[in-house]
Amino acid sequence: MRLPLAVMLSMTTVLLTALLAPAPAQAAPVTKRLAVVIIQNGDTDTERTQLADTTYLRNMFFGSSGSLATWMPTVTHGLLSYTPAGDGVFVAPPTAALTGADKAACHSDLARTDAQNHLTSLGVTWDSLAVVYDIYGCGWGGLGQMPGRVTWYPPRPSLSAIVHEFGHNQGYPHQSKRDCPAGNLASCKANDYSGNTPMGSGGSGRGYSSVELLHSGWLEAGWYQQVSTPGTFTLKPLYAPISTTGVRVLEYKVSSRLSYVVETRAQGTAVDTSVTNPGVRVYAVTNRDYKNAYMINPGNARYVPASTVLTDSANKITITVRSSSASGATVAVAAIAAAATTRASTVRSASPSPSVSPAESLPPSPEAEPSPIDSDGVIADITADKPRSQNSSIYAVIAVGLILALALAAATTFLLRDRHRPRHRMR
Repeated sequence: MRLPLAVMLSMTTVLLTALLAPAPAQAAPVTKRLAVVIIQNGDTDTERTQLADTTYLRNMFFGSSGSLATWMPTVTHGLLSYTPAGDGVFVAPPTAALTGADKAACHSDLARTDAQNHLTSLGVTWDSLAVVYDIYGCGWGGLGQMPGRVTWYPPRPSLSAIVHEFGHNQGYPHQSKRDCPAGNLASCKANDYSGNTPMGSGGSGRGYSSVELLHSGWLEAGWYQQVSTPGTFTLKPLYAPISTTGVRVLEYKVSSRLSYVVETRAQGTAVDTSVTNPGVRVYAVTNRDYKNAYMINPGNARYVPASTVLTDSANKITITVRSSSASGATVAVAAIAAAATTRASTVRSASPSPSVSPAESLPPSPEAEPSPIDSDGVIADITADKPRSQNSSIYAVIAVGLILALALAAATTFLLRDRHRPRHRMR
């Protein structure tokens, strides 16, 4: 049976789309102008004194060490930086509306409007805004639009609170973990934060996780590898010196919906200074929604120690940490034998859908700003495409060869059919 040429070309297009699905690309370097506005609305002498300490805030946001200005470009290896908008730090008087507001309530929108109007009156152009004020009855240690460009803080915010809220600005929610006893992915239960990123209550002593970096496009092309067949893989620490060569993030595609992202972390001198025990971290990702990935925790360590086996009986694979040290890790993905799969067939698979920690959100402002999300104080939504892996290049070659073969077959069919067709002379 001969297929019509249009059908053959359509089939080729579908196959090509499946093989060459878009992969995240590295983001371009961005520098944002940040304005820090202090609203002097303190109710007590202590609050007024803290809000008058512009030196503290200048150091926390723009200082030469231990500041947002040094932390962010180090974590993103120069792809995101913040520079002062104008003078950088401004003091604004509270409006009558904010001064007369109920002290038992939270008035982040009033504070934001006050700060924005103050900058407008000074003619200051900004890309990001941090509002520092007496938060009254807000009950949080920091607030950030998710995604967005505004964050809020009480007097004297910590660096951990700042990088957490700026993570919300990048579109990151709170990162959760699921405890999976004995590494059985069929018995995972959501429990607490991951502890491996500022977004998971890890503080500024840890950098953003690999799945968050993937969401933002903050991985160098050579640091990422995507595979879909079993094998043994070597990983370098996620925040090894930038000159270190080798794969840092492995994504194993289990199906069209589910993948496991693997990283290893070790204590560093610039990033991950709080990581005292090197180890592998594994995240479950659904539909390439990296920012909502959850961390798989087989024990109490909040990482996957050497010799640990994670078993996904539903998808018939195991993930084994063969070795793990400060210099890197070796991870093996293997297929489960048919007999073992039959015995495990009654075990329910872990749901691939992510578990997102609930977050208290405020309603959108009248200017339709994104809704803020709260922080516990310890601490533009577009998923960037990943760089193509070596496997993707191989698939591309196969796909191109297949297209040429199908095109040749289609052309041959067309010519043969045309050869036997009755010809009519022009009269």
